[in-house]
Amino acid sequence: MAARRIAIAGAGIGGLTAALALARAGFEVALVERARVLEEAGAGVQLAANATRCLKSLGIYERVAERAVVPRGFEVMDGRRGTRLTGAPMGDPAEAAFGGPFIVIHRADLQAALLAAVRATPAISLTLGHALTRFETVPEGIALHLAGIEEPLRAQALIGADGLRSAVRLALHPEVRPSFRHRAAWRATVRADALPAPLAEPVTRLWLGPGAHLVSYPVQAGEAINLVAVTPDEREVHGWSEEGLPGDLLTHYRGWSRDAHALLAAPDRWLRWALFDLDPLPEWGDGPVTLLGDAAHAMPPFLAQGAAQAIEDAVVLADALSGEADIPAALRRYEALRRPRTARVQRAARGMDRIYHLAGPARMARDLVMRARSGEAVLERYRWIYGWRP
Repeated sequence: MAARRIAIAGAGIGGLTAALALARAGFEVALVERARVLEEAGAGVQLAANATRCLKSLGIYERVAERAVVPRGFEVMDGRRGTRLTGAPMGDPAEAAFGGPFIVIHRADLQAALLAAVRATPAISLTLGHALTRFETVPEGIALHLAGIEEPLRAQALIGADGLRSAVRLALHPEVRPSFRHRAAWRATVRADALPAPLAEPVTRLWLGPGAHLVSYPVQAGEAINLVAVTPDEREVHGWSEEGLPGDLLTHYRGWSRDAHALLAAPDRWLRWALFDLDPLPEWGDGPVTLLGDAAHAMPPFLAQGAAQAIEDAVVLADALSGEADIPAALRRYEALRRPRTARVQRAARGMDRIYHLAGPARMARDLVMRARSGEAVLERYRWIYGWRP
């Protein structure tokens, strides 16, 4: 076994970023992924200043930014009336306020940029199409058994970045199961020129209504608009590619505004994703094994922080391991640094579920508060998220 080798299970956004961060810290990285081909999962991703600062620290922000969009503003809309509740400029003012750019990007473009950086890094080996079947501690660290490969892969540590249904987490915490949130996210991407011009502006919009909400923002260098519609749903089918029937979706948006319906009617195809998350875990890892990203702290998408928290994990993990001879001690330090923050973000995201979907008098009271509060104040409320630095 080569000295200072770290194995990572899972080549999603968290796993790819962790591989780049660890290689930059001087490690050899063995990145393994069960999928034969890394394909798009989901649609758009919002990366706030806390995430883009991390990408800059790793020297990969410019590569990511090539296909990203910097929204010129954000707006919170009354979904039924179509009127603006609050909003604020983004772009340079937000970057100046929080020390990093806020960008939106198609998930496939983000993954492609990270993957290109991984393939250009000699210290990282990427193995596709071989699932991790089990692992065991050995005197030099960890031995990974991969489906279809006879010889175990040996490393000093294993990072489980294998998502919500993590095999690594299942081995460490067999009692932990994802929690179904009784909601679905419907995702679609439409060409910007297929929409009325005001709906194709480089603005992130959040449309709120009783029981449901809708998010729209530009991706693919502004050529397309990403849509995410969140509705009540009792179907627990897991995955990113479940076909959704537009008729099922539109039943949740009866009485919404003309603009909201223009967005909802635009896609030819919707993909439905049942929403699951995790309760905050009291412990993540054991010995030379730990977790990262959704495997450790899957959260609802209501604060757009899932990918950002995985990117933060990657930077903190590499920093904790850098120059540390005692690998398990370094992993426990990483966990101690990350668990309180990710648990707080998880709880805050769950809280937004209730706030976004209020009905009746509670909804009217929320809207009055939003109209009275500036968009800058809304952003400032989350300085604890956006202003974070490793």
